[in-house]
Order: sequence, then structure tokens, then C-alpha cells
Amino acid sequence: MRLPFLKHVLDSVSALSHPRRIVLLGSSSLLPTAPQLGEPGQPLEFSNDADLLLDPVNQEMANMLMEAVGSGSLFEKQNGYHADILRPQTIETLPTGWETRLHPVSGYDHVFTLDPYDLAIVKLMIGRKKDLDLLRALLALKIIAPDRLRRHYQTIPLNENESFAIGRNLPTLLLGFESG
Repeated sequence: MRLPFLKHVLDSVSALSHPRRIVLLGSSSLLPTAPQLGEPGQPLEFSNDADLLLDPVNQEMANMLMEAVGSGSLFEKQNGYHADILRPQTIETLPTGWETRLHPVSGYDHVFTLDPYDLAIVKLMIGRKKDLDLLRALLALKIIAPDRLRRHYQTIPLNENESFAIGRNLPTLLLGFESG
């Protein structure tokens, strides 16, 4: 997804729902600070969705937005990209303290992005090949740094399953990126 497409999604969702706050989650949360990631040959070139957490949102509003700008909508058919409206329960999958590390999106007073290191922690917990490939690209492009990622992992509270998943994926991910 390219940054102008993301802004189109944000503007459309904002016009339809007038939320107090939108938090960009998922890979598209990287675009406001690293728009080059959506350009041809870059990791998000073929991404076609934006994961949005709205406040407030209720089931009726979420259904309306999914019909208007979600997967399979006329909006998606016309533009080639769409919004995924996330349920509030999504926050249970985010690292403790994530809200204190949000970044404002330039040009919007109500839109924020997940911190790239919190995104990395989530991707490490999930551990799918595409998630780890994205993290390798972020490391190679120096959007995230190996030492800071390791520190972030060591300082945020995690349950046993989360810690195990990250502990399994992190060493392989960082292989070749750490000095020393």
C-alpha cells in the first residue's frame, strides 16, 4: 500500500464515522514514517489493506464501515485497497504499554500509529513467514535496529506463551544483523 492510498482510507473512514481516534495497526502503521515501504520493490508494495482500530466503535458502525470501505466493498473494487476495521479485543494482543508509545500521523489530529517496535513484537509473536520477512526487511532498511528490538523484548511484560514465541523467533531473525 502506498501512503496516498492509506490517507484515502483514513479520510474515507473519518468522513463516515467521525471517530475521536484512529490507531493504525499492522504493517500499514509503518507508512506514515517510512512511506518508501509501499513503493515498487519494497516490502509493502502488494499490501492492500489498512488495519484500523477506531474509538469509539460499535458493531453497527463496524458493519457499516466494512460494507463501505472493507474487503469486497465497491470502494475496494474501485481503488484496489480497503480498510479492516478491528474489534476492540485486538488490543489484548498488543504489548503492555502500547498506548504510551503511539506516534501521531502528520496531517491528522486524531490518527496515531503503533510504534514500530511494538509492531515487531506482535509480528515475532505471530511468527508467520511473511511477518518475519517483513521484519528482516525493516532491519535491512534500518527502520528498526537489532539492539533496540532486543531491549524492547526484554523490557515489556509478556506472558509465558508470548515470551516463548518471541524467544524462539528473535535469534533467527537477528542472525546476521547484530554486530559482535
